[in-house]
Order: sequence, then structure tokens, then C-alpha cells
Amino acid sequence: MARTKKVGSTGRFGPRYGAKLRRRVLDIEKKRNEPTRCPSCATRALKRQAVGLWKCSKCDLLFAGGAYVPFTDAGKAAKRAISQRIAGDFLALRDDEDVEDVLDFLPNIETEEEEVVLDAETIVASEDDDIPLDDEE
Repeated sequence: MARTKKVGSTGRFGPRYGAKLRRRVLDIEKKRNEPTRCPSCATRALKRQAVGLWKCSKCDLLFAGGAYVPFTDAGKAAKRAISQRIAGDFLALRDDEDVEDVLDFLPNIETEEEEVVLDAETIVASEDDDIPLDDEE
């Protein structure tokens, strides 16, 4: 039997492919096989079905995630941004004076000076604008 105390599951590669690549594979395999909590029932029963597919063996929840981990860093950032967008709490962690610069590109945000609301009914082109409306053609 081969000794795999240092190299773990990458001992099957022997001296091939280089130490750095074998270390990367070992890290990926450890992350993939560690127990992870299910997002719906919170038990440690998630198993990887295929690349990017994760299934809970208790509640049979099947969802898409990362290739080797069920929740990726990019997915966590996107989920955080969506929840902040829904809550309307864009600048909860920011108390700077540069808030107005950030608010320029965010729609539907109330500022201290005025309320910015983008609705189809409230957008009216003024007579000074060079943009012709469909009715004026």
C-alpha cells in the first residue's frame, strides 16, 4: 500500500504532473467532499450529483451550484446584491460623503433632495428635448 499522508488522494498520480498541480487537485477534492449544509433543511446531507448539480439526500432538493462547491464566491456576491436590491439597502455599510456619486446610476432610490422614481407613466419628454416621441413622427 502506498503512503498518502502528505499527498492524500493525489497519491494516485505518483510523480506525474508536478507538485503544484497535484496540490491544487487535492484542495479541490477536499472542498468537494467535505459535508455541506442544505439551504432548505439545514442538514449536512448535500452530495454532488454531477458538475454543478447538488442534491440533498434528506429533502431531495436539487439545485445548481459551483462545479466543486455548492456555493461559489460569485454566487454569494450576487445573492447579497439581489437581497440588498430587494430591501432597498444599497449603502448600509457605507457612511461616506460620496453617496451622491453612487446614487447617480442606481434607479428607484430616494435621496434627501428629491425622490427618483422611474416609471413609464411618470417619464415625460419636455419640449426642450431633442428626442422625438413616437407620436410626434
